[in-house]
Amino acid sequence: MEPTAQHMPPCNHFSAPKWDEAKPRELTQYFKELEYLFRDCGITDHTQMKEYAARYVMYDTAETWTSLPKFVATTIPIGDQVAAAISYENWKEAVICLYPGTEESTRYTVNELHQLVQDNFDLSTYTLGTFSTYYQEFQKISWWLLQHGKIHANEE
Repeated sequence: MEPTAQHMPPCNHFSAPKWDEAKPRELTQYFKELEYLFRDCGITDHTQMKEYAARYVMYDTAETWTSLPKFVATTIPIGDQVAAAISYENWKEAVICLYPGTEESTRYTVNELHQLVQDNFDLSTYTLGTFSTYYQEFQKISWWLLQHGKIHANEE
């Protein structure tokens, strides 16, 4: 018996990809989750991919994303010729550029690490849980900064 093709979940379904606009840093994760679904559902049409990406976000966000020239135009007319199609990837890059802090090169800053340490400096109020949360955040930020040459090992 042949397996049935998986379908994209409806909007607001518990399995639909979600993105919280208050956390722009998570936008790239939203697109990764969406692309896993595209692969599982066999969706390869770039226009359809753009439409699904805009379908799962808030209305105002979708309106912004779909108003980008790279959403509407699937080809670029140049005189009597037609240039290459504007792909889902090109459109996704344009969307990501709308949200400062989503680029991999700006994920964390040294100032964020300093602020984390400053905010957690008073050791008298620590419980094991709050220290664990602080340590996890410190590790995540310092490791990323170290890997991207923003700090050196002796600064970690």
